[in-house]
Amino acid sequence: MSAVWNLGSSWTGGYVANIEVTGLRAAAGWSVSWPDPNVTRVANSWGISCTVLPKVSVTCSGSDWATKVAAGQKLSVGLQVDSLKAPVNPVLTLK
Repeated sequence: MSAVWNLGSSWTGGYVANIEVTGLRAAAGWSVSWPDPNVTRVANSWGISCTVLPKVSVTCSGSDWATKVAAGQKLSVGLQVDSLKAPVNPVLTLK
């Protein structure tokens, strides 16, 4: 599995990020996390369910239509985050 994190937009107090996940093989579920030292909560998400460790990290798992990924399939999911500042090129951890 591979993932690319892209900043959609940002403002004082928050940002929108889009994540493109590609299945290198079929998977019944997946998750991605990244550090965000300014995060307070996830205000909204689509295709993922997210939890936050305040001022530490964000972890999201595929949900609804994006729970499973087939080999070669690309999924585009995203979220709106309450954070003082958007991270720049965060390192993603995939599971």
